[in-house]
Amino acid sequence: MDRVVPTGVRDPMKTISKMLHTPALIWLLLMIMTLLSFYLTDSSTLAWVTGVILLLTALKGHLIVESFMELHGINHLIRTAMLLYCPVLGVIIYFVLSH
Repeated sequence: MDRVVPTGVRDPMKTISKMLHTPALIWLLLMIMTLLSFYLTDSSTLAWVTGVILLLTALKGHLIVESFMELHGINHLIRTAMLLYCPVLGVIIYFVLSH
């Protein structure tokens, strides 16, 4: 007796991956990281806190580029430049502020 098996049963990791890439969940993650950055800004001015805030900003930029900018079908160079923009800018800001 052959039956059609739903995709989620055949490949549970694919189903979990699809759930993690929903716009609502990504938006929620972006909001949580923003609130965490705000909390860290209010609580301290130490150099490592600045580094954590810049890291969170780079992660948020990566999420936005990967999830909301629809750059999967375009030139690889443009997509790579967009993905590197926030981390490179964060490193530059960190070194300017620390010296």
